Amino acid sequence: MRKRTQRGEIQQAGFTLLEVLVATAVLGTAVAALFSLLSGALANARRLQAPERALALARTQLEELLATSERGRNSPPPLPLDQKIQGRWDDQFRWEALATRVESSAQPAPGTPVLVRIALDAYWSSSEGAPEKQVALETYQLWQEPARSAP
Repeated sequence: MRKRTQRGEIQQAGFTLLEVLVATAVLGTAVAALFSLLSGALANARRLQAPERALALARTQLEELLATSERGRNSPPPLPLDQKIQGRWDDQFRWEALATRVESSAQPAPGTPVLVRIALDAYWSSSEGAPEKQVALETYQLWQEPARSAP
């Protein structure tokens, strides 16, 4: 591109080869950095898939146990006190739940309200031979003290 100066001289306007090479190098470095960030973000998303799924399954299971215990006030609870129950969602994910009384000073009489801690642990294994990982949820619910069975 040609440009005229105030004195009428013709000057060349445009980029030199060096300027084009520097701009290309800067742009290439920026694109490489963006691809590196994107790759890291995708790796993190893949790494978090199993824990997210375990947490969602655990929440659903805990809500189901709580809802069932609310409906069955007059029948034995699906989660007996001081007894661990467990189950599997699939080959990779499993769960365990335990309901325990919150410590009180006296032994409650059958039928009286008692505060119960409900803990649910979800376990999963990322690959064969790898140790299991765990996510733990807990909540509290007011139950009626069950009648004691005769020994």
